[in-house]
Amino acid sequence: MLAHGGIFFARYPYRVAYPEVIVPMFAPSTLRLSLLSARLASPVFVALLITAIFIFAAPARSQEAPPAASPDGPTEPGFRGAPAANLDVSGYHLFNSAFKDDQGKISVTQTRADASWSRISLGWHSNWYSWEDKNALPFGNGQDAPWDSLHVLTFMVNQRGLLSQRWSYFVQGAIRSGFEKEVSRSVGVAANGGLVYAWSEDWTVGLGGFVGVDPTTKFAFSSTFAMAGPFVQYRNSRAPGFSGRLGFPKSELRYTVSPVWSTWLGFGVNSDTYRLADDSTVMPRGYVRSRMFTTGLYLDVTPSPTLLLRFGPTYNFSRRLEVYDSGGDKRRSHDLDATLGFEAKVSWSF
Repeated sequence: MLAHGGIFFARYPYRVAYPEVIVPMFAPSTLRLSLLSARLASPVFVALLITAIFIFAAPARSQEAPPAASPDGPTEPGFRGAPAANLDVSGYHLFNSAFKDDQGKISVTQTRADASWSRISLGWHSNWYSWEDKNALPFGNGQDAPWDSLHVLTFMVNQRGLLSQRWSYFVQGAIRSGFEKEVSRSVGVAANGGLVYAWSEDWTVGLGGFVGVDPTTKFAFSSTFAMAGPFVQYRNSRAPGFSGRLGFPKSELRYTVSPVWSTWLGFGVNSDTYRLADDSTVMPRGYVRSRMFTTGLYLDVTPSPTLLLRFGPTYNFSRRLEVYDSGGDKRRSHDLDATLGFEAKVSWSF
């Protein structure tokens, strides 16, 4: 969802001291990989991430931020005067909506917690589902709920730094597990990096690249890490007056009234893949991928430099559930009607 900085949406998991690195929610393209490739790639990525922890996890030294790059939020690890730790608690609710052709209804509530220290982040979120007209659903046994809850656990290592007065970079690596009950065969790994250029005090541009493997053996983005493609940002989001960002998977237009109050219109994409239970009535030991587009109108309240409160209504559309078998092959997909929602977030920095 937008949180945005994320859901940004995101719900966005964290902020950077130059233009915000945010989370792509789905892949614009896919590349098939064999199961053997996925099994071989996972240990390699895990080893790289462990190495990155030892290299990057120490508290960052003070640095000068690049032009037009004042902190965009209460937590900016790695830059002078920035808090070293951050805790986010957020959630959203999607009201009842029907599958196409009135094949049952579903509502979703998500709770999420993310904690970060220096360059390390750990996140957990759970989606809780309520089903209506189970006998009309296009999957399951027609009697029981297809699933009650789905969960995601993520671990991320993040490094950012300056190359010159105007150029900066970011590198990220992450391990993610999405599951219903059993964690086995639910792990995906990825890494990405990019460059950021401060064109002027008001304008910033960036470009990033991504590579990863998920449990369905596809080259695909996960909604817990990375940035993909170019973006353009006008002014810092905490600057008074108008500011904005255009990019994938998140864009926003913001108006900051004062250091305490700001409101913004956001658009983004949200997608997650989950490993289904061994005894699932939908697809035993299979996978389900949830995807949707979200636009929302948010109010940010920052009563102190270390506390952020966010809430606002959302409109969620182009929603889809895709079901994969245990080998990662797509079996079917189901579209859902658009629905309204509501999102809230509290962020503390230390």
